[in-house]
Amino acid sequence: QAYAHDLNHAQDIFIQYRNHPPREMANNLPPISMALTWCRGLYNRIKIPMVKILHLDRAILNREETKEVIKVRSILLANLQDYESLKIEEW
Repeated sequence: QAYAHDLNHAQDIFIQYRNHPPREMANNLPPISMALTWCRGLYNRIKIPMVKILHLDRAILNREETKEVIKVRSILLANLQDYESLKIEEW
């Protein structure tokens, strides 16, 4: 449940800031580098905990709640990868 909350929060952050990533985190970087750093930070924020979750018991992984979390995570990771590719092309 905590991971689902973090995942939804990361998704909200991505939607809110994808057009103008927050400059506070990397104020000295050029805009595209800063956007890529921000995107990679969100990516790692949601990917690393999932590695631990995938090592849990199969009974937990087969629950509907877990399946929904994995689905949302996959969609968000795909969106972040698309965003990163777009920014690299802009560069």
